[in-house]
Amino acid sequence: MGDEKSTNGKIIYAYLGLPGAESWLRAHGLEKQVISEQRLRLAVGNPQLLLNEEGQLTTSVNPSIVPLVDRILAELLRKRFDSAETVILAVNLLSKSRLHLFRRLLADAWGYKVVFVNAMDLPIKPADAIAMGYDDGVRQRWSRYLARYTAVDWSTMGTVIGLDKFLQDLQQPLQFRKVSATTKRLVVFSDVHGDADNLQSRLSKLASSQTEVVFLGDAIDRGRDSAGVIRTLQAYNTGLHLLGNHEHRLLTWYLEHRLSRSATKDFGQVTLPQLERAHVSQDEIHQFINGLGTYLALKFAGRKFLFSHAGLEPTQVMSWLKPKTLTESIALAPADVFIHGLSVAGKSVYSRDIDKVWADAKAVRDIISVHGHRNRFDRDVVTNQGMSFNLTDADGSSFRYLVLTAEDRRFALHIDQRNGEQKRVITGVF
Repeated sequence: MGDEKSTNGKIIYAYLGLPGAESWLRAHGLEKQVISEQRLRLAVGNPQLLLNEEGQLTTSVNPSIVPLVDRILAELLRKRFDSAETVILAVNLLSKSRLHLFRRLLADAWGYKVVFVNAMDLPIKPADAIAMGYDDGVRQRWSRYLARYTAVDWSTMGTVIGLDKFLQDLQQPLQFRKVSATTKRLVVFSDVHGDADNLQSRLSKLASSQTEVVFLGDAIDRGRDSAGVIRTLQAYNTGLHLLGNHEHRLLTWYLEHRLSRSATKDFGQVTLPQLERAHVSQDEIHQFINGLGTYLALKFAGRKFLFSHAGLEPTQVMSWLKPKTLTESIALAPADVFIHGLSVAGKSVYSRDIDKVWADAKAVRDIISVHGHRNRFDRDVVTNQGMSFNLTDADGSSFRYLVLTAEDRRFALHIDQRNGEQKRVITGVF
């Protein structure tokens, strides 16, 4: 698959435009996805009454509230980074101080790809600038904004695209990319949970130049060597590894040094001491998180595979295959859908028999689902209209991994005891 790390679902679109350009985002129904510096200014700053050179009254946002806006902006972005969701950021980067702020914010954007959207050439109506809270003097300074924009080499910080490409990226339906022709076998792990011995043992036997390792999340917690799992997976990551809810704990801790109540005993009292004893650095954690996407849609041996941590709903996948609006596309899907899964309102996500739901759905029968995370119903391989593989169990007592072979389109789902004893192998054709 090459050396490119997976960034599915983790993109910052930094929207660069002249005053009033944000109206274009609202016109395309993207207001809920946008974090706007100017709207924050309007929300927290009292309007300032001024006289222009012609003696006319104008209003402007009081510049004294800029530090408060910076703090709120940073906190909002950290929350988005913590949830691993796509962000559309409309921020005034056309000054040295704002550019410095943005660079500091990027330092916290673990695993994100940065894309700059050039809206500088967008024609702005006077009413747009007024609605955004700008006075007439701002319009007179636009030539200076343009000069500042052209003075920065934005490509050194990320990819630069135009408005057409931005819309194309957001509108694009779910795409299945081909696995390299040299890949003859996929070996899939999920919910390893600190079991470095079993992971390393299987990889020593299965790894080869024609084998790709897919990992579906939950490397850490519960087991005795989370550090060993992280370092082992790092050695085998070619962009096919995903974020699980336990990696989400790791991300939250390193971004905010905050633990949920449920994470205190397992992560706080067991995993963190393991990482400290093994001298796992923050740079290693940063690199590990950077290499985790939110989903994988692959073509392998003539079949379509959709890999996620928690298992996906057929109804949602259908909307991604044929999105009717920008906000229904997979590009803006909440990361929680992939990491925790959806549930029926008022019920636990674990009570949803997602494997049976998937296998019974005619609409996605040409797509094979592979996931971990939840298995209250003791599922392994479920087939009907479609096919679903589950790589975890109800109580964490088994170590599971799936081997997919291209030559004969055979699968082997290994379900072993954590103590290393082989329990059973389910085989068949995919």
